[in-house]
Amino acid sequence: MDKKNLSDVEDKKITIIDSDTASDDTTAITLASALGDLKAITVVAGNVDFKNEIKNALFTKEYLGLNSPVFVGSERPIMGQWKTVEEVHGENGMGRLTVIEPKSLPESIFAPDAIISLAKQYERKLEILAVSPLTNLALAYLKEPKLPSLVKKVWIMGGAFTRGNTTQLAEFNFWTDPEAAQIVLSAGFDITIVPWEVTEESAIIYDEEWKEIESLGTRKAKLFIEANAVMREFSKLKENLKGSVHPDSLTVAIAHDQSIAIERSRLHVSVETCGSSRGGMLIDWYGMTGKEPNVELVTRADREKFIKLLISVLST
Repeated sequence: MDKKNLSDVEDKKITIIDSDTASDDTTAITLASALGDLKAITVVAGNVDFKNEIKNALFTKEYLGLNSPVFVGSERPIMGQWKTVEEVHGENGMGRLTVIEPKSLPESIFAPDAIISLAKQYERKLEILAVSPLTNLALAYLKEPKLPSLVKKVWIMGGAFTRGNTTQLAEFNFWTDPEAAQIVLSAGFDITIVPWEVTEESAIIYDEEWKEIESLGTRKAKLFIEANAVMREFSKLKENLKGSVHPDSLTVAIAHDQSIAIERSRLHVSVETCGSSRGGMLIDWYGMTGKEPNVELVTRADREKFIKLLISVLST
């Protein structure tokens, strides 16, 4: 556990972070460990080569001085083809950090089993920070159908309204494993979704803020700068954005302080699993399906409040 946490553990959420660990995932882990009682880091297929994701999770844990165990989960989605995106996060997923040699090993328990075990241990208290493809959580639910009644809350970074970042419609996490996303959304969890466009607007770090973080000089700030440097350049050069976007970190921040989510709506959401729109998020804005709302969807967030929280954590 990070000795420089912002408040006593007793006052914090009990959490797991489910991560395809690369660049912004490390920042999300930094926030989750500082703002909550982080019981585990679970690793799932997504951003980069799976072996590198495991190394990155262990490295981040060691760098931050955490006691949170790392559990290895699914090394592929449930179905279909997918791709890693080293061009976004760097060859090993850690930006300019090229030597990732953790000394510790992951736990022997399969991540979905660890999720079930921790949900039972902390019944109705555990919150899952699902900032990656939802394969691990879907597999845990399929094995233990009572899981939605055991877990207090699931915070999902995923989906796009219309501006997909992987296809014209699909955001990366939902596109990587749309079957898992559909399983999780249909399972009965208490879910809040933070979609791509909200993060693109409210989780962007502009140059002046980047320089401010760089000037902090703390270990956490140095990790932020080094791990996110390649992703920042990709965002600016390939996506024509004016800074780096931190969707996982915004999701963790909202889980900690829900006032950061300025606008939220209860809606029914599903995920397309076929064809060129695979991974697309289908939102029933007008109640046309007649189905009850199954998620709380964040539609607008407070960027200034997010940046303030991020910098406060990175400064410690």
